[in-house]
Amino acid sequence: MSICPISFLHSIGSRAPKLLFLLLSLLLLTACETIPTMRPPQVDMVRFAPVADTKRILNDPKIKYLVRTDGYEYCARITGIPVTPTSRPMACAFWNVRRKECTIVTPMTTGFNYLGHELRHCFEGAFHD
Repeated sequence: MSICPISFLHSIGSRAPKLLFLLLSLLLLTACETIPTMRPPQVDMVRFAPVADTKRILNDPKIKYLVRTDGYEYCARITGIPVTPTSRPMACAFWNVRRKECTIVTPMTTGFNYLGHELRHCFEGAFHD
């Protein structure tokens, strides 16, 4: 048995726009939930207060952002954190105080939280070491 969408909408009368909106909303929410590459990983979920300008290692750094196909392996070499089946460095940053430069490195797909974490390193240095 099939139902013609037009006759179905006529049968529910004035509720049709509300029902249609509800159905479309549910479809969109479901689509967002089922696309795992669009959701950043759950790290750095705590808030922090930036350190005062006088305590930063760099106040006005020149930032370079490198997106690399070998981002995990590259960051493993930089940080010393090995790539294992259960763990890998998700991004990294390195800085040069004398030249006031900072470079952020990520793999091809990353989350805003990783980028923000590494940007904090550019201003505050090794804040969690």
